[in-house]
Amino acid sequence: MTCMEFVRSSPAPTCCLSAREQLNQATAYIDASTVYGSDENITRSLREMGGGRMKVLTLVDGRTLLPISEDPNDGCNREEQEKEGRYCFATGDARANENLHLTSMHLIWLRQHNMLAKNLSQLNPHWDDETIFQEARRIAGAQMQHITYQEFLPILLGEKLMRKLDLQPLRKGYWQNYNSSLSPNIANNFASASFRFAHSIIPGLMKLLAGRNATPEFVQMHKMLFNPFELYQKGRLDETLRGAMGTSIQASDPYFTDELKSHMFEDSVERMKQPKLCGLDLVSLNIQRGRDHGLPGYVFWREYCGFKRLADFEDLRQFMNEDVLVNIKAIYRQVDDIDLYTGALSEVPLEGSILGPTLTCLISDQFVRLKYGDRFWYETDQHPVAFSTEQLRQIRKTSLANIICDNADNLDVIQPKVMEKLGKGNKYVNCSEIERPNLSAWKDDLNHVKLFDDKTNVRVLNLVVG
Repeated sequence: MTCMEFVRSSPAPTCCLSAREQLNQATAYIDASTVYGSDENITRSLREMGGGRMKVLTLVDGRTLLPISEDPNDGCNREEQEKEGRYCFATGDARANENLHLTSMHLIWLRQHNMLAKNLSQLNPHWDDETIFQEARRIAGAQMQHITYQEFLPILLGEKLMRKLDLQPLRKGYWQNYNSSLSPNIANNFASASFRFAHSIIPGLMKLLAGRNATPEFVQMHKMLFNPFELYQKGRLDETLRGAMGTSIQASDPYFTDELKSHMFEDSVERMKQPKLCGLDLVSLNIQRGRDHGLPGYVFWREYCGFKRLADFEDLRQFMNEDVLVNIKAIYRQVDDIDLYTGALSEVPLEGSILGPTLTCLISDQFVRLKYGDRFWYETDQHPVAFSTEQLRQIRKTSLANIICDNADNLDVIQPKVMEKLGKGNKYVNCSEIERPNLSAWKDDLNHVKLFDDKTNVRVLNLVVG
């Protein structure tokens, strides 16, 4: 294949005769918008509007799935599946059906919201739908922030840099370093190059595991794309989660599985209409996306991060392996031509990190701004958005392990550190042994109850509770 279709990113509506800026369709903040959507219309369409719950699809066996997508242009629903009563799903993010692992996590977090809503309504029967929904949403967003900075980022950036940048969640108390001058907006380099490093760590074969001692089933990665229908099958959610937790990532480097280079979206609805079309090359698309967005080259970003300017290819020997350097010299005419995506992925990882220096710089910069620039950061002491000290203590008990245990179908054992390899210091334990937050900290203090008088003025009565 010598050419491939490419659709440009939508420009922001304010673009005139100046530099083109792209439109971000998701919120920048880590606020669980993947669950709730990025605008009010989407949020309302996903809500049940009763008991603070989100809509679900309930199957005949009692399992709940995500609500079905009724969008005829979602590029996912298939006629043969619809005949079996199986549809793609609607979530707060239009990409939810792209791969089975992603869809599974959307389902886990939907169930987490509804579990929170159920518990909050039991603790506070006087709360209305809106109060329950907003508080469950606030807790879920806080839990997502906590997991990101407690479990995910240390693996990505290394513990040493996490401490240096004050990115680690506190063990107790409030975090008071909000900076109103820092923009949490997603940097163009982050969206169109830097954070796409993760495509290089995806293995070509995905594991499905029926039990911890079962023989694994392996599926080609491209067979999982736009195939959320597997979740209708009983047991498939747990098999998918077990398999994901038991699969090691590949190294972050310039080498990718053929599943991404030759078979991407090979079985998608649109491509199946034209059988002669082959799969897409995600690596080429990522490089072209950076060019589409007008990203400066790799050398520029090295300087941006404070590293010494690169004069020629020989300067790359300090942080790139020889075989990689040979390939780069064969492709690019001069060092200034190297794309950010190519160059950054070609660097040798830093000690304690899975990333090279340039990716570490750009990705850490984004996550610093997502924390320091978020007025609603879950550890803030600013009222009225702050959690109480006891509520915050409970949120800090959150782990991806307890989220999965509470919301999978029949998962009974798990490794406590879900994002780390199973083994010494991270062996299987029963889900019942995993610590969980206690929502009793959200029970209203009934010593102070707001009542409305005949003139609808608020009065606060101090009640003596026997």
